[in-house]
Amino acid sequence: MDEFRVKVRNRMFLLTTLFVVVITIYLILLYNQSKLSNSLSDIIDFYGGVLMSFSILIVLNIFKNFKALKSEKKLKKLYIKENDERTIMIMRKTGGIGINICIFGFAIATIIAGFFNETIFFTLLAATLYVALVKVLFKVYYHKKL
Repeated sequence: MDEFRVKVRNRMFLLTTLFVVVITIYLILLYNQSKLSNSLSDIIDFYGGVLMSFSILIVLNIFKNFKALKSEKKLKKLYIKENDERTIMIMRKTGGIGINICIFGFAIATIIAGFFNETIFFTLLAATLYVALVKVLFKVYYHKKL
């Protein structure tokens, strides 16, 4: 259980670092928004909403891990949840890490495209949302089936 405790601490450090990066990016975008054209400004507003949503999810995850570190019972429950064979099989059936890498790659490409072309931005955004939706639907399906 000590190894898992170290793993959770490392995860909390990475999440905290990610939170600081996301907030920094948000503040940079917010600060420079007045210098951008109107159509690009709308896309930046979209980025701000997405970044704030990710920030909230990161903070919730940090608190969940923090609670687990404070209580041996919650840490054990988190360990069981993460190492559950059913959960691992569902992750494998839904594409596992590969599909997450695709979603992340699409998201990065969407962000970059937003600075150059609005049409490409919305096309990549639709592709990203489609792949994420397919993953969610598979997860729901396999949670009910298995």
